Amino acid sequence: MLSVSAQTLVAATVLVLLIACLLWLVFAFGLKLQPRASKGMAGANVLVASALLLSGLRGGLERPWLTVYAADLTGTAAFALLSLVPAWLEESRPPWRWPLALCLLALLLMPGFVMGWPMRWHGTVLYCLQAPLLGLASWQAYRLVRSRTRPAFALALSFPLGALTLLLAARAVEPLLWPGNTPDLRSGSGFNVAWLWAGLVLGMVVNSVVAFLVLVQLVLRIRKLTLYDPLTEVLNRRAIGQALEQAHARWRRGEPYALVLLDMDHFKALNDTLGHGAGDQALKALVGALKPCVRDDDALGRWGGEEFLILLCDTGLAGAALVAERMRANLEAQPLLWGPEQRRLTASFGIAEVLPEDSSPEAVLMRADQGLYQAKRQGRNLVQSRE
Repeated sequence: MLSVSAQTLVAATVLVLLIACLLWLVFAFGLKLQPRASKGMAGANVLVASALLLSGLRGGLERPWLTVYAADLTGTAAFALLSLVPAWLEESRPPWRWPLALCLLALLLMPGFVMGWPMRWHGTVLYCLQAPLLGLASWQAYRLVRSRTRPAFALALSFPLGALTLLLAARAVEPLLWPGNTPDLRSGSGFNVAWLWAGLVLGMVVNSVVAFLVLVQLVLRIRKLTLYDPLTEVLNRRAIGQALEQAHARWRRGEPYALVLLDMDHFKALNDTLGHGAGDQALKALVGALKPCVRDDDALGRWGGEEFLILLCDTGLAGAALVAERMRANLEAQPLLWGPEQRRLTASFGIAEVLPEDSSPEAVLMRADQGLYQAKRQGRNLVQSRE
């Protein structure tokens, strides 16, 4: 039988994991929050709980080796599933190969202990297979958070998974430190009790951290819907307008800026002849030609229809002319392929820089619009300014 302290800790951990599983199912099916990641977390929690129950029950069964084998595979599958969750959160392709390879290795190696391998090495082999899976989950979580925030915050959020990895590694080296001891969750040793306490706490923390990441992804998605144009994935009119207001406020403190306003040429004719699907593809191609010319501090937004506005920070009229000309050349060099049709894409550009007499960004925008109108009148596919 389990000692009282170990039995209590295993029961508490199983209860916490099952409650977490129910909450993740609510996330997946009730709230529709990151369904794949939520289902993965629900599965991982229930598999870990099952592995703990199987490990605790095996002492009272006639054929404990069956339970040992089932617990080994269930626990390994749980950590393999957990290693895929960060990729599902990021909505990218999960790293299937390593988790699958380690699960297959567990499937092949664990029966050896049933057939007579020394049981003192059972825990070492098992946890050496499971620890890399948690290490992979920790690394994937770090990469996910690091792509959106500072390294210190990413380390803090991935730390619980890293700590769980170290916990499994400690279990793996226990037989090396204490050769006469066989790692067993039924043991009432101080090491085992401390290990179970750490597992209970870290299990709660890991679930909390992943839930936090799910909510962060939800907030980022809502932010994207409110700030970005859904077709071209550049700033919408409201967001680029706010960026322009902020740039004008910085100009009052001595930071210049310039604007590039462009309009795709003959866009209505393209829509009328090839259809709106081709028009949408043309707008995406236009954005693809513009983005390489836009720096991190600049802002690119859809001003309306086929009009786009680029805010160039710390740039004067000459710099804006160079950027606009690169954009014009990039677009002209990328014809639109639509079925058997091939269409040359061009745009007209108006540029303007902020001047001392400009009391508002609208004045700068008006001059850029006048330059755009002049480019249209002069034959299109040109860059013009109006000062």
